[in-house]
Amino acid sequence: MASKIQFVGQILDNVHGFIPYTESEKKIMQTQLFKRLQSIKQLSVVNWVFPGSEHTRFIHSLGVMHIADKMAISLGLDDDQRKILRLAGLLHDVGHYPLSHVCEAPYRKPMTLEELPDREFCRNINEAIRDKIDSFSIKPKTTLMSKSIGRHHEAIGALVVCNNEEIRQIIIDDCGDEHAPDIIADIIIGNVERPQVDPLLVQIIHSELDADGIDYLMRDAMFSGTSFGDCEIDQLIRCLEIGECNGKKILCIKPKGIAAADQYLTNKFFSYSQVVFNKHIAISEWMAECVIDWMQKHHAVFPSGTELEKWVKGSQKEYLNFTDNMFWLALDQILTDKLSDLVPHYIKVFCECLLHHNEPAFIKGSEVRFITNSTDEARKLLKSSNIVTNDELLDQQITILNERCMTKQVPIAIFREKLAEGKDDRDSESPDENIPNAELSRLMECISVKEIDGSVHLLCDDPRSLMRTMYNSTLVILRSYEFPKSV
Repeated sequence: MASKIQFVGQILDNVHGFIPYTESEKKIMQTQLFKRLQSIKQLSVVNWVFPGSEHTRFIHSLGVMHIADKMAISLGLDDDQRKILRLAGLLHDVGHYPLSHVCEAPYRKPMTLEELPDREFCRNINEAIRDKIDSFSIKPKTTLMSKSIGRHHEAIGALVVCNNEEIRQIIIDDCGDEHAPDIIADIIIGNVERPQVDPLLVQIIHSELDADGIDYLMRDAMFSGTSFGDCEIDQLIRCLEIGECNGKKILCIKPKGIAAADQYLTNKFFSYSQVVFNKHIAISEWMAECVIDWMQKHHAVFPSGTELEKWVKGSQKEYLNFTDNMFWLALDQILTDKLSDLVPHYIKVFCECLLHHNEPAFIKGSEVRFITNSTDEARKLLKSSNIVTNDELLDQQITILNERCMTKQVPIAIFREKLAEGKDDRDSESPDENIPNAELSRLMECISVKEIDGSVHLLCDDPRSLMRTMYNSTLVILRSYEFPKSV
């Protein structure tokens, strides 16, 4: 039996006020691996447009720990559960890449860029966009609880927790359980399959209504200067309840928390619309993805995916330098290195733009932007773009496509229909179409409502929720930019 939680200090946070911490949490914060998060910005290059967005994964991790504990207290969890949960919240981003999700994308799904002259490079990019438009669809997503696998930052974080002896020992000493580090790793990746893991704890860290999402919405809004974080978060947390389905615990809200949940989802949706998908940020992040993709494929400063895994599983000394600083130094090395003749011209151009905080000129009138739940409407609107209608522009500009759905959940009738067809949208290397307890899985992944009689259903199946009609609403943005002329 672990000892009771005892706080030994507190950190003043702009978002949550004072965040208390225990002796073990202090020890983790003092490790080099955790301090690494001080050198990774939460929002990559968003600060170029919203200058206040300088916050890091370090303070976000403390915020997630704090919110997770507030959720645990609201649910009436005991100190042993709270200890595990707080540590999982604190360590949930310890595997994050430089520039956050910008760097992660090329490692998870390498881009198909060819090393061609600039005009041909542009043509290839734009022809790929044309192909995407031809096959573009707005369709209900069958969401099932799935683990973060491969080179997802959460999977990398789980490797860090399991392989770093210093962090492992701190966790074991604090929790009084030699299996605690492995349980925390499972919580971080969203693994509910092992019997030692409480599925409720996983959902608090890894679901549509989790401490991670709550903190980043509040934090990103505050530091960007927008109002999208002004949600009834306290009401949402007060309305948490534990439901049950097939003998498993489900994180739920009471009916009186439905309005707060709707507000939370819509604010996240518009935060992406106005901040993350800002036209200046979108093109800068796209250029950074292109550069990172090329570097990791060619072992140019950045490690390959295989090398990165070796760093994490080995001594981890190299991993300590895998930060935003490594990215910016890499750009300079690409431009000044004696081997720069081997670097494609477009990569040099992107490096120069990023180093000098420049960007390709946005082509006025090129933006196609809408919210829809209709595939036919989406394709019709996208095909109105000049990149589709004017073949002469294919080798002169760069076109990028962003999209974001309102929520992961779909009504039960649609879910069952797709499941019967043997289709699901899980992010899995080997999807199994015969999924046991599929409805349990969807309840764990999304926001569930517990009625007075104990029955549990998703928000999108509730007539009192906006999600009943808005669940499939998708934001789509297509923009074109001039290829930058420099280097």
